[in-house]
Amino acid sequence: MTNKRRIISILMILLIVFVLVSSFWFILHETHHDCTGEDCPVCAMIAICRNTLKTVLIALLLVLSALASRSAGRAFVSSSAQFNPEETPVSLKVKLLN
Repeated sequence: MTNKRRIISILMILLIVFVLVSSFWFILHETHHDCTGEDCPVCAMIAICRNTLKTVLIALLLVLSALASRSAGRAFVSSSAQFNPEETPVSLKVKLLN
């Protein structure tokens, strides 16, 4: 099962990289095109490619910030006192008389 997930993950990463590279290439290649005016299909496609690049960049930043916060949380938990779920008031023979 993990091998299938790994293959699917690699394919998704390759698809995202392909979309990014093709969008970036289209913007570079068609920047100085002969614009036909307000309803230019090339300009519309350039706008779509820019929005795609912005969206993927924002998603990448969110994923990186989530990974950073997760690793910072793990570092904080490992540096604080260790919690043992087997230690209960009953197992420690603590009287709760309050």
